[in-house]
Amino acid sequence: MTVRCVRVGLIQTNCYIVEDLTGDKPFSAIIDPGDDAQFIAGALDRSPTHIILTHFHFDHIGALGALHALFPEAGIAAGDHEDTDPEHIEGIARSALGSFFDRSGLKDAISGLPVPTVLLKDGDTIGPFTVMHTPGHTDGSICLYSRKDNILFSGDTLFRHSYGRTDLGGSEAQIMQSLRRLLHLDPQTTVYPGHDEPTTVGDEKSYFGY
Repeated sequence: MTVRCVRVGLIQTNCYIVEDLTGDKPFSAIIDPGDDAQFIAGALDRSPTHIILTHFHFDHIGALGALHALFPEAGIAAGDHEDTDPEHIEGIARSALGSFFDRSGLKDAISGLPVPTVLLKDGDTIGPFTVMHTPGHTDGSICLYSRKDNILFSGDTLFRHSYGRTDLGGSEAQIMQSLRRLLHLDPQTTVYPGHDEPTTVGDEKSYFGY
């Protein structure tokens, strides 16, 4: 598996380009396309098979519409844990922007977004990944775990020495449960978060005292 990170948008969200060409079906995914669709597209070696959303906050979906227009055959995947109606998705995106939403260019980018075509439940697989439902930052937040490659894409659930905020429709109690679950993975697992630098499960387990 190859992993590349491109940082996009107002708050430099980590958008990941992931490829696994070892199986019967080539897998090439964009994870969390927060903004700058042309920049993301320019970093690709091939057309993606999937666009995967760990959750619906604006800084993780801002380029979804434009990338869908460029790559209409790519499946749009998200957690099957909350309503994926376009108005609901836009509402979650707005909740993270607050009053800034109407003063930014993201309003048009987030309006009329395509809905997910692949709905992922806890334990489902997509390409080389097993899906983990990790509510807390949002109800429908997911992480993507590859046991074979010892890799975890944690979205905004787990950061290096921190975790996602819960005051935008989330739950502190839920995110604590989700963190405990993630921190019981193999300590050698590399964690690729939605913001800032990579870390490992072992480092975070030590930091959080688990």
